[in-house]
Order: sequence, then structure tokens, then C-alpha cells
Amino acid sequence: MPTRANTRLSTILTGTRRHLSTGFNYTIDQLNFHDPKSLNKFNDLVSNNPSNNNNDQPSDNEIQVENIGLTNPVSTKDQLQSFYHQLKTDPVSGLSSEDFSDKDLLHNRTRHFGKNVLPFTPPKPLYKLIYEAMQDKVLIVLSVAAIVSLALGLYETFGQDDEFDDEGKKKPKVEWVEGVAIIVAIFIVVIVGSVNDYQKERQFAKLNAKKEDKKVVAIRDHKETVVSVYDLVVGDVIRVETGDIVPTDGIMISGECECDESALTGETNTIKKYPIASALELYQESNPKNVSSIDLATNSSLQDPFFISGSKVLSGVGHCLVTAVGPNSIHGRTMASLKTEPEVTPLQARLDGLANGISKYGLIAAVILFIVLFIRFCALLPSPHKYSHLPGAQKGEKFLDILIVSITIVVVAVPEGLPLAVTLALAFATTRMAKDMNLVRVLKSCETMGGATAICSDKTGTLTENRMRVIRGFFGFKNDDGSSNNALEFNNTGLNDNHEQDDSLVVMDDINGKVGNESVHNFMVNSVLNSTAFINEETEDPETEALRENECSKSFFGKKKPTIPKRAPEPYVGSKTEVALLILCSQLFGMGTAEESGNVAELRKQTGLLGVEKVVGFIPFESRRKWSGVVVKNQSKSSTESAYAKYTSQSRYTLFIKGAAEILSKQSSHISNSQGGKTALSSETREFVDQKINTYAKGALRSIVLCHLELDVDEDYLKKLGLWGTKGGEAIDNFFESLNSANAPDLKSTPGLVIDSIVGIQDPLREGVSEAVVACQDAGVCVRMVTGDNLITGKSIALGCGIIRPAELDNADVCMEGPVFRKLSQSQMRKVIPGLRVLARSSPEDKRILVRELKAMGEVVAVTGDGTNDAPALKLANVGFSMGISGTDVAREASDIILMTDNFSAIVQAIKWGRCVSVSIKKFIQFQLTVNVTAVVLTFVSAVASSDGKSVLTAVQLLWVNLIMDTLAALALATDKPDKDILKSRPNGTKTPLISVAMWKMIMGQSMMQLVITFVLNFAGKQIFFGDQKINGHQKTQLSAMTFNAFVWLQIFCMFVSRKLDEGDGITTVRGRFTMRNLNFFAHLFRNWYFISIMLIIMGFQILIMFVGGAAFSVAHQTGAMWGTAIICGLLSFPCGILIRLIPDEWVLKCFPTKAFQWLVYIASFGFIRKSKSRPGNERGVVSEDEADTEHEAINESVGASIDKGKDGISGTSSGHEDSTTLDENSGSERAN
Repeated sequence: MPTRANTRLSTILTGTRRHLSTGFNYTIDQLNFHDPKSLNKFNDLVSNNPSNNNNDQPSDNEIQVENIGLTNPVSTKDQLQSFYHQLKTDPVSGLSSEDFSDKDLLHNRTRHFGKNVLPFTPPKPLYKLIYEAMQDKVLIVLSVAAIVSLALGLYETFGQDDEFDDEGKKKPKVEWVEGVAIIVAIFIVVIVGSVNDYQKERQFAKLNAKKEDKKVVAIRDHKETVVSVYDLVVGDVIRVETGDIVPTDGIMISGECECDESALTGETNTIKKYPIASALELYQESNPKNVSSIDLATNSSLQDPFFISGSKVLSGVGHCLVTAVGPNSIHGRTMASLKTEPEVTPLQARLDGLANGISKYGLIAAVILFIVLFIRFCALLPSPHKYSHLPGAQKGEKFLDILIVSITIVVVAVPEGLPLAVTLALAFATTRMAKDMNLVRVLKSCETMGGATAICSDKTGTLTENRMRVIRGFFGFKNDDGSSNNALEFNNTGLNDNHEQDDSLVVMDDINGKVGNESVHNFMVNSVLNSTAFINEETEDPETEALRENECSKSFFGKKKPTIPKRAPEPYVGSKTEVALLILCSQLFGMGTAEESGNVAELRKQTGLLGVEKVVGFIPFESRRKWSGVVVKNQSKSSTESAYAKYTSQSRYTLFIKGAAEILSKQSSHISNSQGGKTALSSETREFVDQKINTYAKGALRSIVLCHLELDVDEDYLKKLGLWGTKGGEAIDNFFESLNSANAPDLKSTPGLVIDSIVGIQDPLREGVSEAVVACQDAGVCVRMVTGDNLITGKSIALGCGIIRPAELDNADVCMEGPVFRKLSQSQMRKVIPGLRVLARSSPEDKRILVRELKAMGEVVAVTGDGTNDAPALKLANVGFSMGISGTDVAREASDIILMTDNFSAIVQAIKWGRCVSVSIKKFIQFQLTVNVTAVVLTFVSAVASSDGKSVLTAVQLLWVNLIMDTLAALALATDKPDKDILKSRPNGTKTPLISVAMWKMIMGQSMMQLVITFVLNFAGKQIFFGDQKINGHQKTQLSAMTFNAFVWLQIFCMFVSRKLDEGDGITTVRGRFTMRNLNFFAHLFRNWYFISIMLIIMGFQILIMFVGGAAFSVAHQTGAMWGTAIICGLLSFPCGILIRLIPDEWVLKCFPTKAFQWLVYIASFGFIRKSKSRPGNERGVVSEDEADTEHEAINESVGASIDKGKDGISGTSSGHEDSTTLDENSGSERAN
């Protein structure tokens, strides 16, 4: 009969069906053991000790553990089982499929514990963006002036007597129209700008959501499954390993890891994690009375089992039970408390400086204009001058006209379209890069890639397909004779060792059944247990699936049927090397596939089928070590039921190791044969092994050695060697040294490390990678391959993809090994690096050193990386690319751009889009400055020259021009796509001036042509169209409207001319510049429908304004001659543009008055007021770096630096590593040649 205590314990451990159906007992607060990390709180929960719960009474539904009456307290194991039971999960099999298929069960769990999704901060609503846009001070002043003008206009319309013209006709009362028109124009400018900002924010929010979606390995129904991080729930069991970023808070169930929690806790030391069972047991032993003061924070001897979300796994493998998700986790609460401000890119910062400089000069012009017109207005007020007889309302209106025109000059001069243009360009570029399988994490990297001069690329998965297969395999010798003729080997390449076609080769099927039992056993144990790869449950290859989804989304008319064929996924998920070995186990040794018995999951669960009692130690793979290992306890006798257990080792334990062939072969002392014997590695045999590895490498195969070490020692000795449990990090890096030292006397009787097999794994080059490498080289970007494979394999792959030429194969400075490279002095490195193309057998530290030196030499460096140890190099590089499929979470977090398909060709697309951003912005600057100069000068001169103080362009007309040259031009020019020639030019350096000589030439040339035309029409229009006859007010309005119409058509056609930029750079003759690439302003016109649509919109609205604008736009009906004049004058932009583009830049530089210009900039920027270290007339005439403000820097940088660069003959073509005289964008200081 069960006792009361046993009955109570049974209730604790099993619960009741009724209670399970009511929900969960634990609250979110009860599961918060992480902030701070507290074993005391966890112990309270599982033992139900209320001592530290503020004497709160437990709820009626809460199951209580009663120690009273129990002769034996509940064990730690039972407490943990109860804890798992309360969460309705299993520490081994995880949650069941029913927990997710049953919507009620899933809803109850997510409603109680939450979802693993952080609270979404929606983009600012449109009304808020409109409100913020209206906070612009200039627009506020203009709005107030417009309202006052409207009030006066309404007063004149309804409160004044009628007026008649010279012909006795009643004048229409339209004084109120101008005020209304200005208000409407302001409203349109604000609405259009706000809508653009709204769409931009939505695009970036969508990209950020995609960026945060990651994949993790969860155990569900005893199976390892890849799931989205968003699908994790409390109670899930997930696997974490080296390189992962922990996605949730949790407790370690099994394994052993080292984590970096510095980003969250500030603790710089790595934190070792232990399973909760051992940690809790140690805590209860150390603190039997459960004193709250004894905890992880106060007792360093306690073990830490708590995973903190957002921390990085530096080494090891473990299983974690999820206890808090989303906003309830540490990372979630941290992120919820942060407000991320929009990122400002370097180009945006430079453009802001340029815009501020231009705005300052526009403000100066407006102030001068206001002073001049105001003085004239005051002079005309006394009798008998023309304003003396006007009523007060009309005098007020005249003054407001002066004020409005002056303010409008500021509105036109402020180039608010510059920041908008770069934002739009980046938004479009990042969106389109996402379609090219580049996910931009850091916005500035998009523009930085345009100036990249060097790429350091991984080999595996980037240059190659990362679908590895074993195509050559050596399984020792047929007997004790170690001659080459006695080797047991297969070769599926079709090529012999001389790389010649050979039909007589032994293929895999020919050796099936010839491999001895011991070799089969050793290979199977090493491949199955020394591996973290698991069966793939997916039905489609992730890369192909991403490409097919992307292809569907590209259609303009909704989704279209994808043309990319489906590709079967890899049978296993994990390291591609381990996947290849598991596939070989199925092909050669008959291991079951996913749906068959005897598959990898079953073998790991029932290790006896492999002749193994249990796994006692695991050493994860790390790139600096280049091998992994597993320690197993052997069965005492063999099993005839399993083909893999017909042989068992005579020793108690065996260490199985697999890894880089050239490293492990040097540590080995014996080699096995198919009969179960072991042959000592003599000099001849070792030479044979080395030759075999080199042969594989020459065939571009990755060579892997699988070996083992017999360990006939006890458990304590294994712990002394560091082979018990999950080990990693630096502790195991010197394993072979300690193994061969005097500290391991018990191992002297063993044969040492025995080579069981050598396999050659093929990873074919990706389709199109050779063309991509050539495209980079043509673009002036040097591609270097940095690989962990040996030098021979690296050379073979580099030759295949065009990184090196056949003549460079034997050049030691072109192809080098990492150990040799890192021993060079800094001066030697900098001498070697320009010619270095292949760095083989390299460590992550070698990659970091290479990147550091390249940057120090002035290169703009892009780096690819997939491993945790690649993070320093990814962070150090100007642009870091991580692998979206094979990369670790740490690598992705350290990178700027994620290659969603791990494909090198996507990097070329990133370069194209990076350059396209820069080119598009420069096209916009070229257009806007042309309009800016013309509009400001024309308004100023015409207002000053007019007897009435009125500009030929009214405030409403100027606002329409402002809308054209800012918002609409930004949409038209900043959304262009890269053309096929964009990679033919050399990369621009980070200090290249925003405005090149070619751009200044076009800006000044077009501005002068436009000013000549508009001045002629304004001042000589009467003589051209009416001769010497006197004209009335209507005809005056006609002439002013014609000038306005011609001015707008000049800008419309100038926008076409601005589509050409620096295509003629480097061509010094007129004949050489006479090419379609340099002069065809309509090239690739139909690739950008935004441009065509916006041009049609501008043309349509201009025609509409001229026909029905009337009093609102101060226009009158135009005659056919006037329309023809305006259109023809606008078309003059094309011949003028052609003439300017035919003139070599060098001619302009020779004629340009450099010193006079520098004096002008110095005076106009009030440089004489500042304390200067230099004055105009010194070597460069640049103001002090300490005193110069950002606006002056921007103007001086854009003009002076481009002139200096042009004089050096490198304008527009300088790379990031060329020295040039230019002003630093941040300090304005001079960089000496």
C-alpha cells in the first residue's frame, strides 16, 4: 500500500489530468531566473520554498511540495522532472507535434508566456510626418506671410472699390489668389515629401523584420528541426553551439558551453555554462538551508546553468530549455527600452554639410535682396513718388510682396532634396539588393561598397556551391604491406593522379564489402557520433527556395510562376563536411536514410548498434584548431546484430578525431589496414600519405583525415586530459602537445593516433563565379581568396575562378600560407600584400591581420566570413559580408550585409548598387545646383532691376520650381538602376569630392546658358515680340509667363542632360570624347520608369499651369510664337550639354582661376573673421581646420578638392588608396600629398 508521502510525491511528479487541462502553474515572473541570474530563486521554485517569496501565499491552483511527513526529501532529479512537467515539456524529446498542431494548446502557451516577437514599433503615421515637415522654420515664415497676404487680398477684394484698366474694363479682383496659391503650393510640397518619407520608413521596417528572422535548431518529437526564431515558445528545447547567438532566456539541460555575455552584463570574462542538474545539486549541497545571500553573484564556486538571450556561444554544444521569450526575456526587455534613431550615413552627412553651405549663401542673397528692395520701397513712399497715393492695404501688400519673394529665394536655395535624394537612393538600392539576395543590415555599407577596392573572400560556399560529396576515399591498406599498390581506395572523379581521363579506376561500388569490420566501425562512429549534422526535414533546398520566392516577387503584375527548377535539399543539416561523410556512410556502408531504419538519429539514440556503450566526451570543431573529436566508452563485447558493431575495441575508451588532413597526418603514428591491423608510419608510408593528400588537393578536393586513439584509462584520467564532457576553447587547443608530454605516461603503451581513412571531398565552383571575379577585376576591385584549406587546393580553386593566372601558381608572394604570412614583419607584409591573391591554411587571425593592413594601406576592404572567429575581421572591414545559410549568428551580427544565398556573385551586385547610389546622388546634385544657381540669380537680378521690385518669377512659380528640383527630381534621378558600364570605371575613394570637375563644368555651363536665355527673354522680350509699341498689363504678364515657361522647360530638358556624369573621364581629346556613351543622354532611358513617369507628370502639369494657371500662377495665355520660343529655348540644353561634354576636363582646369576662386570662397564664407592657421595665398589657401565650420568644409571640399584632383589627373577616377590633396570630410583639414 502506498504511503501518504509516496502518494503526495506521485501527485507532485505526475499531476492530474484535470489540472493539466486548466493551464500553466508558473507565472512569467516565477520563471525569471536571469535578471539577476539566481539559483536561489530557481531552487525556491522547484522545491516550493516560500522563504524568498516575500511570504506571498501560493495560489489555490499551485501544486505544493510538502516536506513535512516525507521521510526522504524530493531528489534533485525529481524536482527537475516536476519542473519540466509543469511546463508540459520533456527535456529529451522536447515539445510534441500536438503542442503546435492543436491551436488551443499553442494559444494557451503563447497567451500565458508570450511569443518570441519583440513589440513592433510601427513607422510614424503619415499625419505625424506631415506635422514634422511643417515644423520647418522657413516654411512657417512663408506660411505666415501667405496668410497675411491672403487676408490683405480678401480685404482688397471685398473692402475696396472696383478698379478699371486702360481700356475702361473692370479689373478682376484676384488679389487673394496669390495667398491661396502659396498655401496650396506649401501643402503640396509638404504632402509629397511626407509621403516619400512614409514609404521609405515602411521599406526599411520591412527590411529590418527580415533581418531579425533567424533559424534555430529545436528538438520536437525527439527530432531536430530547423525553425524560425519567431516560432520558439516557452518549453521548447533548442540546440546551441559555437557561433550561435542565444535567441531566448533558458536553462542548460545538457552539454557544456562558454558564453560571452559582455554585451548584456558588462562581464568581460567568458561564462562557462553547466547542466541545470549538476548546478542545482551543487547549489543544494553548498546551501542546504537555501540562504538567499548565497547565489551566483556571491559564490564563484557555483555553476551557472542560465542562458541569457542575446549572449554569444564562443565554444561548446548544449541543449537549452526556453523559459522566457520576446519582451519577457533579458534581450527583449533591453531592446524595448531602447529607441533606435534613424541611421545617418557618411554620404548623408556630407550632403547635409553641402546643403547647409548652399543654404547659407541663399540666405545671404535673400537678405541682400530684401534690404535693397525695402530701401527702394521706403524711398517710394513719400510724396510725390509712386507709392504715396496708394491706400494702406496696397502698401502693405507691396511690402509683403518683397518679404515673400525674399523668403521664397531661401526656400528655393535650401536644397532639402539632397538628404531626400540619398535616402531614396539608399532605400531603392537596399530593396533591390534584397532581391539580389543581399540583406543590408548597416545602411552605410550600401554606399561604402561602391568605393570598395579589395575583397577578401572565403572559398567554401562563397566561391563554391557548398554541396560537398566524397568522391575519393582511402581506407588504409589491404594488409600489413604499406605499398601504394596495396592501397584500398576508390576514385569517382574519372581522373587518375596525373589528372588524366582513366576508365580503369576503382570506383566506390568496387570496394563495397571489401572494407574490414574495424575500418567500418571506426568510420561509422567517427562520422555519426563526431558530428552535429542531423536529418533534414525540409522538402526544398533553402537557396533555391529563396531564389524562387524572389523571382515570384519581381513581377510587376502580381506573382508569376517561377522558372527556376526545384532542387532537392541536402539530406542532412549541419557542417557540409559532416553532411558529405554521412552521405558516404549511406552510400558505402548502408546506413539508413531519413525514412529507413538504422538512420543517423537511431544510431545516436542506440549507440550499441555502433558497438559503443555511451558518449562521454565531445570536442566541437573550431576553425583555429581545424579538427573535432568524440570520446566513447566501448562495449565489452561485439554485437552480431549490427554490421557496425562486429568489431569492438579492446580498450575502455576511444577518442575519434576528424579534421584537416595535413594537420592530423603529422600527429599520427600508425595507419590501419582492412584486416584490423595497424601499420607504423615509416618514412615511406608517411611520404605516401602526404602524396595522397597533395594529390587530392591538386584535384581541388578538401582532404579530411579520420583517425582514432585508444584510451585504456579510467574516468579520472580522461578528466585530467580534458576529454570528459563537452570541451572547447583554448583548453583543448594544445591537446596533442599535452598528449605527447610526460604528463601522459599511461598512454605510452597505446599505438598512438591511428589514421583510419583519408577522404577527398569535392565542392564544385558556383555557376557564374568566374564571370563575377572578372567583373570585379574589370571594376578595379582586387579579389583575394582567404581559405582554411591547404595551399594546393586553394591554388586549384583560385585558378578555376580566375583569381590567379597559371603563371602565378608557383609565385610564393601570390599564393601563401597563413603561418608564413603571420610571421612577416609589417614592412614585409605591405610589400607582399599588393600581389597576394591566395592566403591558404589561414586562421581567422590571419584574415584579421590582412584586413587591418589593407585598410592601413588605404584600401576600402570588403570581407566575407561565416564562422564565429571571423567576427573580428568582419567588424574591422569597411564592409563585412556574412553567410545567410552557412554563417553563424555571431558572424551575421558582426557583418554589414548578409549574403542570403552565400553566393559571391551577389557581392558584385552589391558593388554595382553601391556605385549606383553614388552616381545617382551626383546626377541629382548636378541637376539641382544648376537650377539653384539659375533660379536664385534670375530672381535676384530681375527683382532688383524691376521698377516695381517684382521678380520675373513669382513666389508660387518659384515654389513649383522648388517642387520640381527637389522632390520630383530626387524621385527621377535617385532611383536609377546601374547600367552595364558601371563596373568599367575605377572605384571612387572615400575622400573623393562630391562634385567632380566634369560636374562643375556642366553646372556652370548650363547655368550660364540658362541665365543668358532668361535674361534675354525678360529684358528684351518686349522688343522681340512687340517691337517699339507700348504694351499693356496683359502683354507684360504674357512676357513674364513666357520667361517662366522657358525657364521650366530648360529644367525639364536639363534633367535629361544630367543623366550623364563622368563617362568622359580620362579622355583628353575632343575626338576621343565623341562617343555615344559620353553624349547619348537617352541611353537606357526605359530602364527607369520612375524617371519617365515623373518627366511626363512635370510636363503635363507645366502645360496645365500655362493654360489654366491664370491669376494663381500669374500667367497669361501664350501665343504660338511664345510657346515655340519656350520649347526651343528648353531644347538648347541638349546642344549646350553636348558642347560641354566634348570639352576635355583638362582644358577647363588650365583656364580655371584657382587662386581667385579660393579668395572668393574665403571671403564669402567669412574666413577672414576666423582665426586661421593659413590664409589665401599660402600653399593651398585653406582656412584653419579648428575654426572652419561644416558648411565651408562642404563647399570647399566639393569645389577646391575636385579642382586639385583634376590637376593631378585623377578626378573622378581615384581609388581609395591613392593619395590626393582633399579636405577631410569631418575636420576640413588638408591631406598632404
